[in-house]
Amino acid sequence: MRCKFSILFFLFFISINSQDSKKITEIFFYDFDIEIPTPAFDKKKGFTKYDEMIAFLDNLKANFPEKISIKYIGKSQKGKEIPMVFLGNQKSPLIKTCFMGGLHGNEPAGTEGMLLLINNLLNVDSIAKILDKVNLAIIPMANIDGYEKQSRYANNGQDLNRDHTKLTNPEMIAIKKAINNFSPDLMVDFHEYKPYRVDFVKFGEYGTTSMFDCMFLYSGNLNVCPLIKQTIESKFIPDATKKLDFYKLKYHNYLSSKHKNNKIYFNLGSVSPRSSATSFALSNCISLLMEVRGVGLKRDSFKRRIFTTYLLANSFLKTAINQSTYIRNEIKNCNAFPEEIVIKYKKEKIPYKLNMIDVYNHKVIPVDILLYSGLNCKKEITRKRPNYYIIHKDLNIVASKLNILGLNIDTLKYDELLNVESYEIISQSKAPQIFQGFHENIVTTKIVNKEITFEKGTYIIPMNQKRSNLAVETLEPEMLSGFLRFNVIQPHEISKIHRYTLNKEL
Repeated sequence: MRCKFSILFFLFFISINSQDSKKITEIFFYDFDIEIPTPAFDKKKGFTKYDEMIAFLDNLKANFPEKISIKYIGKSQKGKEIPMVFLGNQKSPLIKTCFMGGLHGNEPAGTEGMLLLINNLLNVDSIAKILDKVNLAIIPMANIDGYEKQSRYANNGQDLNRDHTKLTNPEMIAIKKAINNFSPDLMVDFHEYKPYRVDFVKFGEYGTTSMFDCMFLYSGNLNVCPLIKQTIESKFIPDATKKLDFYKLKYHNYLSSKHKNNKIYFNLGSVSPRSSATSFALSNCISLLMEVRGVGLKRDSFKRRIFTTYLLANSFLKTAINQSTYIRNEIKNCNAFPEEIVIKYKKEKIPYKLNMIDVYNHKVIPVDILLYSGLNCKKEITRKRPNYYIIHKDLNIVASKLNILGLNIDTLKYDELLNVESYEIISQSKAPQIFQGFHENIVTTKIVNKEITFEKGTYIIPMNQKRSNLAVETLEPEMLSGFLRFNVIQPHEISKIHRYTLNKEL
């Protein structure tokens, strides 16, 4: 019994500290014997620091002035400038692609992988021709302050990958503006995930760890154009998995574990616009978030993790180029918007066998789990899609955030009497737990028809524009990542947002 307790204590300890045992590394995650010229490998420990990254990029720019440019798009909370690197054919590209790394500061393989990609695109002849056919923008270290101290969070303690709709952090505001201005056809956000979780101690003989070198995260949100998910599954993932198979790297669609009612369940895929995969997909862009196995591993298997990131980025670039005509046609087809929007959905719930590594026996075992699939959702509540949202002119904070999200906003040129749909709250409460420093507003509403005279200068949001699905997800009161839910506005202010469903052009 004492031995079993010691083993369980050890497994709980590693679930918090997240490092592989030497045996697990040797069997499953041996490091690759490759040269990586990023600054992290000029030293025996630690990762690339901000100043080292800037020097690395400046050196590449000095050696390849015609092929690389650097623009500083904003500042971190500590005042460090955020670089965005531009490579390739910026005049007549077949496809526009944007990559980002380091949005979570304790996920270093994303940043190192982006630096390796930039270096190799400029220095390695076998892939240099890629730059003739693509316009590529890269943000290699999005969360500089967090990266400098290897913390997931920004300097104020907030998670930048939960700020894609509330937009309260200067880093995220700068990143959103820069990426929307670039307007990519393909957007990929590179992360690392934690392979040891407290939940996993309950599986296997004395606990398990995740076995996947990487996981694909993309959106099943029902307000995202379905052609985006279809393109990812039919074009990008098959090409990437061929590369991963060649190097014997293991993969899966992204899974995350949660506790609910004292039970463990797993979520598959993404539905929430508060994080990047869904947020960019809602703007009618092919969007993925890649999770590489790595949080808490320090420099264990570090070359393997960087190479996995690099391999994926390289594969996505080649797929984007080879499928450029198909991709652009599908994105264009996404501008044929449906007649309804989805307010509430239900994830498919299925029993599932998940392969994991038993940390005691050092072998792969099947684990029975309950899976909630965000890639297979069913509609529960829908509304007619409006032709415009109408917003009172004193709600300029809403108009400002929609502008940051990349939406075009018009105003009424004169006072006008309009028949509109307005929201009437029938129930409201506050979430008991604090999220990002606030209690979320939870409401249900009904639609009431009204005739209202709107003043000159009232904001109108045309819903026939590329990023209009972001307006749906932020303005409808019940939405899980909406402005009301996130305290951008308060419940009494929902009376200042209206829906216009008639065919008359405003």
